[in-house]
Amino acid sequence: MISEKRRNRFKQVASQRFQDVVVLENIHDPHNAMAAMRNCDGFGVQTVHFVFETEKQFNPKELGKITSSSANKWIDVFIWNTVEECLANLKEQGYQLLATVINPETHTLAEVDFNRQKSAIVFGNEGFGISDTAKQMADESFYISMSGFVDSLNLSVSVGIVLYELYRQREERQKFVLSKQEQKALMKKWINNEIHKKYRL
Repeated sequence: MISEKRRNRFKQVASQRFQDVVVLENIHDPHNAMAAMRNCDGFGVQTVHFVFETEKQFNPKELGKITSSSANKWIDVFIWNTVEECLANLKEQGYQLLATVINPETHTLAEVDFNRQKSAIVFGNEGFGISDTAKQMADESFYISMSGFVDSLNLSVSVGIVLYELYRQREERQKFVLSKQEQKALMKKWINNEIHKKYRL
């Protein structure tokens, strides 16, 4: 039903998936979100939580095949109506809540220790950033150091930079990857999806 080469590829990717998650709060442009998901897949983040509290909801699984380079079919997605509910749930699951902000008075990305605890990293709306609720609930806030006239980056660029730093730190210490059981479950899901797509079941 599926080649050994393809199965081994699934196994390799699953073994490099992290427990960490990304939270995208009130994203306006679906293409920005899909490009962000492409970064998640590329740097080992399996799960993305979408919060639609002030913006019109869209389905990440049905949009952005080209923008995400089909990453949206590999990533797990959860949809929330409020950021408070989303972050409270993640907090209960043992995540440290890390908020991205435009504030040079807080920590820089280079100062964030991603190996202290599994992380839920919150990124906000393209225009006004994360909500006050997200800022208040966060365990730590940080910003990406810049030296130009502009003080912010495109959403997908920000996600890529932050997740590369997470990936870099994890590569050195091999912490917070999915358990063997979780990897097997993920492989099974990917294989089933591949078979259904191939044979249009």
